[in-house]
Amino acid sequence: MRINRENLIRFFDRKGFYIVLFLSVVVIAATSVYVTNNNLKKLEELRKAQQEEINSAIESDWGYEEELAQAQEEKEQQNNSTAVISQQQENNVSDKKENPQPVTKNSDEVKSSGKNDSLTNSKVATVMASTTSTIKKDSNLSSTMLVLLKPVNGDIILEFAKDKLVFSKTLQEWTTHKGVDIGSNLGEPVLAAMDGIVTKVYKDPKLGNTVVIKNGKWETRYANLGDEILAKEQEKIVRGQQIGKIGESAKFEVGEGPHLHFELLENGIPVDPIAYFK
Repeated sequence: MRINRENLIRFFDRKGFYIVLFLSVVVIAATSVYVTNNNLKKLEELRKAQQEEINSAIESDWGYEEELAQAQEEKEQQNNSTAVISQQQENNVSDKKENPQPVTKNSDEVKSSGKNDSLTNSKVATVMASTTSTIKKDSNLSSTMLVLLKPVNGDIILEFAKDKLVFSKTLQEWTTHKGVDIGSNLGEPVLAAMDGIVTKVYKDPKLGNTVVIKNGKWETRYANLGDEILAKEQEKIVRGQQIGKIGESAKFEVGEGPHLHFELLENGIPVDPIAYFK
């Protein structure tokens, strides 16, 4: 039987769309069946695994309860034995109190111990008196012997604030301040507040031209000075000697106007200098 080519082409032109559609539906249906069966198998395996975990957890809980009960029983036995031992010890102590053993001391031993006690008490009293006097001397040195000359005449425009915050007009923020700012006029002389040795003359990046004078545990710092510094390093300075002039070199305090930034340090720790001004 011979198939006419033209008839075959006409057949596929009319019926080809429906054939392709049918084949597509068959493929989609077969794929859906396969995927569904595969998912059902996985769900069944997952259910079995969960059931096994639940069973193992139940078995472990039973084991835990048995161990807990056993531990509680052992603890009760231990407490009972401890109570028995404590009762025996109390009985022994009461027997010793009822029948105390007399203790006698030789008269020489009593005299010797009395002398030793008196010597010890006298030594302790001497040490305490010495310590008290030393503390009083140190406090006197800190409070009365240091008297500072006010470096410039003027009002305090920014107070000492090591442990609190004060508002800086230059920085426009609240900040600490380890010295005092004494308001003055440009070019006003700055005097040394105490005797001492000039240990440092430098330009601080924040406080400008600075002079440091040290005397023992005390140290004074003079900042925001002009460019004309009259003090030199390692120079001996006497109280009231001019060391410079008021300037505008402190970049971090230019908003406060002309002033002297003055600091006082005791053993390297900043303290409020106002209490030491004469």
